[in-house]
Amino acid sequence: MNRLFIGFVILLSGCGTSPKTNEQPEAGTLATAFKLPYRLNAPDHNYSLPKELKEISGLTYYKDDQLLCVQDEEAVVYVFDTKKGKVVKDFGFGGYGDFEGIEYVNGQVYVLESNGTLSRFAPESTQIGKTKTDLPKKTEVEGLGYDPKTKRLLIAVKSGEGSSDKAVYSFDLLNRAVFKDMSLNDDQLKGAGIDPKTYKPSGIAVHPITGEWYMLTSAGKRLLITSRKGKIIYSEPLDPKAFRQPEGICFAPNGDLYIASEGDGKKGYILKFMYQSRF
Repeated sequence: MNRLFIGFVILLSGCGTSPKTNEQPEAGTLATAFKLPYRLNAPDHNYSLPKELKEISGLTYYKDDQLLCVQDEEAVVYVFDTKKGKVVKDFGFGGYGDFEGIEYVNGQVYVLESNGTLSRFAPESTQIGKTKTDLPKKTEVEGLGYDPKTKRLLIAVKSGEGSSDKAVYSFDLLNRAVFKDMSLNDDQLKGAGIDPKTYKPSGIAVHPITGEWYMLTSAGKRLLITSRKGKIIYSEPLDPKAFRQPEGICFAPNGDLYIASEGDGKKGYILKFMYQSRF
């Protein structure tokens, strides 16, 4: 596998002094008629990962039959081929950090660190851009997704203080501004049968067909689905035997769902769930 040496770093411009509020959460809890279009108790495929991805922390769709993966500490992107069932390539993007999310958008790879810093680069490029997203202090983030409707990266907060806790921020790719898109409150979570103390998102992705936001919580072992306006649509606990430490989530364009879990002492793995259309 070929890891390219990173020749230089291009610093991106700042994002302003504070995030802008976008929309307020909708009232209410679960939608009554929602049917999850996946069988989470019966994955269609289980892909075992190499030791380099024992601590896989992020996952994104790349191209036909290929996913991009990142792990916690080393600045390396791994290309996992789902047909071959193995990593077929890797490329570095410089240094070390606490990498928690990855997203591939319009030919660019974006990698999120736990402090909110974003790296941006084309696959296998030596030109790496970095920017700080100026999130509130003492905010730790883990999930990175992309909403094509707004053309913004979504950044899910694992833990924060005050209004930043349980929030999802977005990073506008056009003007590099940060927005606070939504924030769930304890009453909403309790109404959906979720202990607010266990709600610490580890992954976020936007469904390519329905536009709903899917969020993973590793600590609470749960899948949560919301609208863009913060209405909780669906919530389902995840079997800890099948989802040892769920950290990454993404979709193929046809709606197939992929969830990556850390090994928790064993090999990391990716589960595939085929899309069962509700319509």
